[in-house]
Amino acid sequence: MNHMTKSSIERLATDHWEHHNFPIETVPIKANVDDDPSGDIHIPDRVALIRTDTNEYLATHSLQYRPVLHQEVVNPVMDILDRISKNYHINVRMHDNGALMVAKFTCKDIMIKDPSVNDYIAYQITLRNSYNGMWSVMINAYGLRMFCMNECTTPDKIANFKLKHNGIFNYNFEHLEHSLDVFLNSEAKYKAWHGMRVDEDDAERLFQKVCYSARPTIDGKHYNATQVYNLQRLWSQYKSEMGSTVWSLYNTVTHWASHPTEVSRPEKTKVERNTAFTKYLQHNNNIFIDTQEVINV
Repeated sequence: MNHMTKSSIERLATDHWEHHNFPIETVPIKANVDDDPSGDIHIPDRVALIRTDTNEYLATHSLQYRPVLHQEVVNPVMDILDRISKNYHINVRMHDNGALMVAKFTCKDIMIKDPSVNDYIAYQITLRNSYNGMWSVMINAYGLRMFCMNECTTPDKIANFKLKHNGIFNYNFEHLEHSLDVFLNSEAKYKAWHGMRVDEDDAERLFQKVCYSARPTIDGKHYNATQVYNLQRLWSQYKSEMGSTVWSLYNTVTHWASHPTEVSRPEKTKVERNTAFTKYLQHNNNIFIDTQEVINV
């Protein structure tokens, strides 16, 4: 089924979607012994996934693996977006020969006010899909600060949609409608955060939790000290610009998650850091939870 509307096709054409909408196929795997073709050993429980347009290898999987095609994720979400936005920008990027896809849709006509600068936060949907098992199907729907391009992480579970690869992709308008409501209702919350002071000890505990490591360091610490230091540096910068507020602290962590530096796989690191912060926000004892009481008064 072709899920694309006319406007969807026109927008994707400007982004060279033909380079991303490529065919894939699973093929048998053989092990070669001493470069002797007659000694090839068939591997019965594994298959290789390849691009049939370039014959490039993408991944190795079990026989039960059922991929969800990149276009099967993008097209229905674009159909839904066409119903709520008349001006959204598309950015689709491929990594590892196309084994990883990241597609971002920024709605320029759906925005809320940024509480700290004379700018806006736009509604953005980020899609991720993989053919190499690194990611499941992931759809994150939340704000993007236009001033600094920090992505505004939310604890809402529907706004952080995940689906394991089973060959079927189901995502409906109710999901996106819910996520949009969460985004629009965030304006009052962000404004409240902008006026609330933060204790330095609370900030330090937050940094250690989002940098948590199950394996202790030599001195017994269960967090990545280097990344905690990086967060402390960012925190100093944001405090000097916006003060020691909850909003400043929130942007410290979202900046760290949105703009990883000196890492070998930035997109992988973005997902890991955003996931860590999302889990923190979902805890009942996180530093941002008390602000809800202020907003609802």
